[in-house]
Amino acid sequence: MLGSTLLFFSGCAPDLSDDQIPYVQFVDVIINLPTYSSLNFNGGYAYVGGGVRGIILYRKDVATYIAYERNSSFHPNEACATVDVHNSNLYMIDICSNSTFDFSTGIPTSGPAITPLRRYVTNLNGFELTITDEIAD
Repeated sequence: MLGSTLLFFSGCAPDLSDDQIPYVQFVDVIINLPTYSSLNFNGGYAYVGGGVRGIILYRKDVATYIAYERNSSFHPNEACATVDVHNSNLYMIDICSNSTFDFSTGIPTSGPAITPLRRYVTNLNGFELTITDEIAD
């Protein structure tokens, strides 16, 4: 009887053995910021190429741009594990798992995801922003 009780509780434990987001090398993505009107204000975002399933580029402030991998951190090998910006423009969402992620940190805010979204290194030089395939800390 004790064995079945332990099995019951272990079946309810969170899935901590999730796969890692695959890594794909890509050529540096160079963004000419004036051509992206959605990045002219803090909180703006744009979808750009690169990464596994594309990148969400988020403007935190005039000097800080964050590049998030669109491949969700929850079951990233699932066909539908892609992150989009929610219609409210306040957070990012993986509609496959209903996990939501904070724009400023990429940390999950609800749903089953426990791992933050992958971030790529960005370098700003004047009006030109470069996104590299190097994973940011």
